[in-house]
Amino acid sequence: MSFVLTLWWLILCGALGVCLLLFADKDAVVSADENRTLAALPSLTRDTILSGDLDEAFEDFLCDKFFLRTQVVDAATAMKHLFSALTVDELLSEGTDDDTLVIDLPEAETSAETIDTETQETESAQTVAADEQADTAAEPETEDSDTVAQQVSFDEANVWLENADGTKTALLTYSGEDIQRAADVFNAYAAILPDDGTLHVLLAPRAQTANKLALHTDDENGWSSDVETALSALTTDKVSVHSVVDILEPHILAGEYIYFRTDHHWTALGAYYVADAVLEAAGYRTVPLEEYQTSEIGDFLGSIYLHQRSAKLKSLADTVTVYEPLLPAESYRVANAYRKAELPVIDMTQDDYKVFLGGTHGPYRVLDGGYHTGQNVLMVCDSFGNAMAPFLMPYYDSVYMVDFRDSYYTREDAQGSVSDYVRRCGITDIYVVLSESDGIATQFVNQLMPENLK
Repeated sequence: MSFVLTLWWLILCGALGVCLLLFADKDAVVSADENRTLAALPSLTRDTILSGDLDEAFEDFLCDKFFLRTQVVDAATAMKHLFSALTVDELLSEGTDDDTLVIDLPEAETSAETIDTETQETESAQTVAADEQADTAAEPETEDSDTVAQQVSFDEANVWLENADGTKTALLTYSGEDIQRAADVFNAYAAILPDDGTLHVLLAPRAQTANKLALHTDDENGWSSDVETALSALTTDKVSVHSVVDILEPHILAGEYIYFRTDHHWTALGAYYVADAVLEAAGYRTVPLEEYQTSEIGDFLGSIYLHQRSAKLKSLADTVTVYEPLLPAESYRVANAYRKAELPVIDMTQDDYKVFLGGTHGPYRVLDGGYHTGQNVLMVCDSFGNAMAPFLMPYYDSVYMVDFRDSYYTREDAQGSVSDYVRRCGITDIYVVLSESDGIATQFVNQLMPENLK
């Protein structure tokens, strides 16, 4: 009897295996639910057999492509969170910034089809890893600056949550050394601009940080930051440091939809308010929000949800509001300071944050909004810049963008330094727009920005 049962099990497993090989998708496909690329059927070659890679790759294929896999994964996740003691607030704080759907594309397509990511460098703004990266970072040159920055000594700077009882809770903390290092980098970037150019610095908290206020406005009084004051004391006259915390606080306290709940980004509304405040401070007559036509994408579950896939967060599903450009706009991939493949400005084929610009593309890209102002701007940014860039188009002929993270940028692809691009593309201003994950005390500021400057 035991032999018969074993035989039937072998026959059943064999039949399932044959069906899997015949009917399963053999290509690598993106799973939006799992936020990754599912394994493809491996190629049978002499090298893969001898190296032993074939067995591992085939096992990955079987695990990723078995029948009803999505339903089984969803059921297991739901069961796990059914007994979870984590509150919604704890789940919202645990999300990562990794919203990448990385697809291995043919070499010819890779540079034009890179998909957006926001790689989390650290949950805290001050980590040992950041200090180690800083030790190896290239020292930026600041001798060319018109005004020599001061050297100010202080212990630390913070972003604070203002509690209802009058106390304060530190949401982000940066050491004086971290602030000084960032100021040196920003001064070096400002020094390559024309005499009348300005480097604007915008350091944005992630949703995981901002929602500690935004989702508790009845219990908290607000938030504040002394980081920008500390930075301003260390930068030259060509650097303008803007407080995203101060700009967004009244809108958050008014209950406006400034940050997503299940994704780490700000909304386009939040990006508009920040861009508008910076441009107005620079003397521009800005475009009122109501002049933009909008469209919406509902039921968006972003990177925070995908980190835990908790049913508790599904009730917080977000809506992505898209603000259409005022004039017909175009975007192109840029390499060697020349326009290459065309890219979307608003990509309505996407149902998430990648609707903005179709995600991040490198090594550089440019937006042309149809305006003739005689000025061009460069945004050094992570994906927080994607929602903001379209709002800069009415004020500049061209909006150039670069994200130095490895997923999008190599110096070889760029075929030039930032200094080269500023000179060849006629850049008059630079906007540094970074989330806390790529801001002060991270590899982006401490290493990637200095090593790509010249």
